[in-house]
Amino acid sequence: MSVNTIFKKAMLSTAVFFTSAFSANVFAVNVFTTKAASSLNCVTINNDLVQIEKFKQAGTYRFAKGGVQRINFDFASEQPFKNYLVAARAHINAQNPKANMPCPIKTETSKRLYADKPLQVVDLITPFELKAVNEKAAVLLIHGLTDSPYLFHDLANSFVEQGISVRTLLLPGHGTAAEALVDIDQADWRQAASYAIKSMLNDFDNVYLGGFSTGGALVVDYLNHNALNETEQQKLKGVMLWSPASEAKAGMAWAAKYVSWFQDYLDEAADIDFAKYESFPANAGAQVHALMKRIEPQKLKGLRNIPFFVVASEVDQTIETDATVNMLARWHGQNGAAQAQDKLVYYYANKGEDQLNALPNSLKTVTTFSCAGQVYCESVLDIAHTSPTNAPSNPHYGWQGSYRNCEHLTGTDLFASCKTANAVTLGELTEANLETTPNLQRLTFNPYYDQMLEQMQGFIKSTLR
Repeated sequence: MSVNTIFKKAMLSTAVFFTSAFSANVFAVNVFTTKAASSLNCVTINNDLVQIEKFKQAGTYRFAKGGVQRINFDFASEQPFKNYLVAARAHINAQNPKANMPCPIKTETSKRLYADKPLQVVDLITPFELKAVNEKAAVLLIHGLTDSPYLFHDLANSFVEQGISVRTLLLPGHGTAAEALVDIDQADWRQAASYAIKSMLNDFDNVYLGGFSTGGALVVDYLNHNALNETEQQKLKGVMLWSPASEAKAGMAWAAKYVSWFQDYLDEAADIDFAKYESFPANAGAQVHALMKRIEPQKLKGLRNIPFFVVASEVDQTIETDATVNMLARWHGQNGAAQAQDKLVYYYANKGEDQLNALPNSLKTVTTFSCAGQVYCESVLDIAHTSPTNAPSNPHYGWQGSYRNCEHLTGTDLFASCKTANAVTLGELTEANLETTPNLQRLTFNPYYDQMLEQMQGFIKSTLR
């Protein structure tokens, strides 16, 4: 379900959240066991609609094992990154109810990390580090709200092939169960991002910072509120953002804070997607809204001389693309025209580029792309917020992937059709798309992934000097 839809649902709801209902769900988690459930893996779990409904009603994967605990790691310390990776994996194992579920998902990144060993969910969602041969730079990748580092498995492999080492970060409250976001604060995310960014600038000579959605907002926020010393400025070569969180598409996003006072969840789902949460705590929306308020264009002051590469969709239904364009225009204005050749806005548009009028002409290196020669082209309407970082070949989120994003249809008769139909239509959750295709599957891969990689490689070549 898109954040836009979630917030609309929240504002229509006036029911007070009853703690007795929460207690019943917790009890259900303890008693709900079946032979079928014990034999599931992260792929087959997507196929049984009856079981999915049971998981949703019981909250089987919504709640953390043993109650929510914080990761046993001090982000204010200067511990080596390898210590953080050990702590994060232990945290996932201790808290995630699916951590040890078999997960026969093979990506090029998982092959680099684990060779041919049988995989579990923890292996695919834990943060990781990949060292490139003949390393020329390194990139830090920070995922989005409710996501996990699995989101970067495709990009990570592409970076390593270019000689760029990769580190990923698991944001506090993620990688375990949606319950962990009920009481999280965006300051926790900022502290974790600060640790990871400082670690990068300390450990590598040439650094890129990358983020998807909320992860992108955290990168911008850090650079805007923390002055880099001369050495750090020389090391930081550029920033790469995919669907960066700048402003919520939903006009009532601010209300999530107040909704969270009365109910824990805006949406309760089965949480069968091993790589991210499907249930959405109200507090999660409130915290990302607070984070985005910190990077409003008029508040940007510390982004000078940092080249950027940004991927955005014209029809993004989670983030307001106009706000992203305004943020980039402000950023570019601080850098000056001399830096323009180092910046690239990679913009998916179907109807022209009217939203780009706020950008100076020197930044309008924007191309609209056509999908041709692939079997999925006729099935894709447009690019969703959730699309840019995943390749069509991704075994979980790709064209033939094991997972279909149908959560916007949960509780309706169309949910089953979206999950099981042989002929599917994919795109963003726009009103027009949903009107013409009621059982629309939200797109989770990038039809133009190879073209994006080509542009990204050009950006790196122009900035790595």
